Amino acid sequence: MEIHHWKRDSCRLCSSHKLEKVLDLKPVPIGEKYSSSPFTEETQRFPIDLYNCQNCSCIQVLDNIDQDFLWSEYTYFSGQTDSIINHQDDFAKYVVENFKFSKKPKTLDIGSNDGTLLKAFEKRGFDIFGVDPANTVASVARQQGVETLVALFSDKIIEDIPLNFRDLDLITAFNVFAHSDDMYGMIHGVSKLLKPDGIFCFEVQYLVPILDKNLLGTIFHEHMIHYSVTSANNFMKSHGFKIIDLQFNNIQKGSIIFYVVKDSNPLPAKAIIQETLDFESDNGYLDGTKFKEFTEYINSTRDQISLLKDKINREGSTICAYGAARSGPTLAVQFGLENIISYLIDDHPSKCSKFAPFESLEVKSSKSIAEINPDYIVVLAWIHTKNIIKNNQDYLDQGGTMVSLWPKYREITSNNFNEWLDEKN
Repeated sequence: MEIHHWKRDSCRLCSSHKLEKVLDLKPVPIGEKYSSSPFTEETQRFPIDLYNCQNCSCIQVLDNIDQDFLWSEYTYFSGQTDSIINHQDDFAKYVVENFKFSKKPKTLDIGSNDGTLLKAFEKRGFDIFGVDPANTVASVARQQGVETLVALFSDKIIEDIPLNFRDLDLITAFNVFAHSDDMYGMIHGVSKLLKPDGIFCFEVQYLVPILDKNLLGTIFHEHMIHYSVTSANNFMKSHGFKIIDLQFNNIQKGSIIFYVVKDSNPLPAKAIIQETLDFESDNGYLDGTKFKEFTEYINSTRDQISLLKDKINREGSTICAYGAARSGPTLAVQFGLENIISYLIDDHPSKCSKFAPFESLEVKSSKSIAEINPDYIVVLAWIHTKNIIKNNQDYLDQGGTMVSLWPKYREITSNNFNEWLDEKN
């Protein structure tokens, strides 16, 4: 199937044409489009190079994938992860305790997924409504009593939202405010639906830890923008909003929650905003400097993988990869893990026993480790590296080797397991 793809020539946030490539990456296939049978032809690959807007400092992917295709058969559910449930509940508690709302406040969640965040507000007295482009997660939300519109949020879909949810006390957008090609439509939609004294809160992955921690696995087609506070602030200011507060957290190894109100709202901005703007400007996060170090990490890891591949070919060893998430193709392709992996390991019920778009590799459950006993397992589920390796000590004790790609390249065996475990990672 031919997938519609096009490349922008202007910034996603300010429409400037002053764009500079800051990270040159190899094209990758879309990560989470599984098939019940092997792919009969090589799947399409699309660019994920990063560009810096010299006008507003937005770091972004310019290549777009057809939105209907991108969000169909979506497999991530917020309610499957305890840490996310707790994080979103803590956020809801903070909002209720720190901002004033009407007696029966109303909230809309953009990218509402299975309704986990909305349920946290519902139990605190809010009327709730969700909007999400993926029917897979929206259907689960509806089953749990969360009214959900299946659509990609923008000002164009406001007429489809019930009348009683068009004058809102609170709008949230957690890990979705970087996922649309129509950011103008998204912020205009927020502006039209939010009360003059309402609050808009959005969480995104934060550019600073992406660069400081070399979070290559967070770069894929769904993540179209990688926000700094500077780029977010410029975007908000240009559309009649102001950031009044922000909070850092360790979701996805480094995220940030922005608290935003309309310019007419008298709530003052906290000092942390200007402090962070100064920090980003003074430390090379806005001019592309930090991406040089990022490129060095990619090249160094690719060199290590090249040596491993030579060793595997000499020995006739077998290697599989742990993790079939959307970040997998980014890591596999950028680090040169092509034409060597035998299969993927993942216990997600929507993926197991299916075939991934990356080299049509079959996805097998973790039980296959004991059955097949491969010589090497490379961890593509980078964010869970430590837990995955800790949970497979039996495999290491049997003589196997696990390969960590993040935070740095390491080959872990039973001999160096304890030493690796003590490292900060």
